[in-house]
Amino acid sequence: MHETHLIDNILGFLEKEERDSSRKIGKIYVSLSEFGGLSKEHFMEHYIDKTKGTRWEALEIEFNKVPCGPEMEITKIEFK
Repeated sequence: MHETHLIDNILGFLEKEERDSSRKIGKIYVSLSEFGGLSKEHFMEHYIDKTKGTRWEALEIEFNKVPCGPEMEITKIEFK
C-alpha cells in the first residue's frame, strides 16, 4: 500500500506543477537510492496500474540509480 500512496502523491505533485506552469509535463527524471527498497521495476508496476487509462499513462520516466540519498526523488521535470 505504501507504493499506491507514493504514486498518488507523485501524481498530485505533477498536476500542481502543470497548473502552476500552465504547461503539460512530458518527462520526469527519477533518482532511486541503491539502499532504498524501491526498484525501477517495482515502481513501474505500481505506476502502470495506477495510471492506466489516464493522461499520465504515456508520461516518459527516466530512472537513475544513486549510491545514497532519498529512496526516491523527482530530480527534473521536462515540459512539452
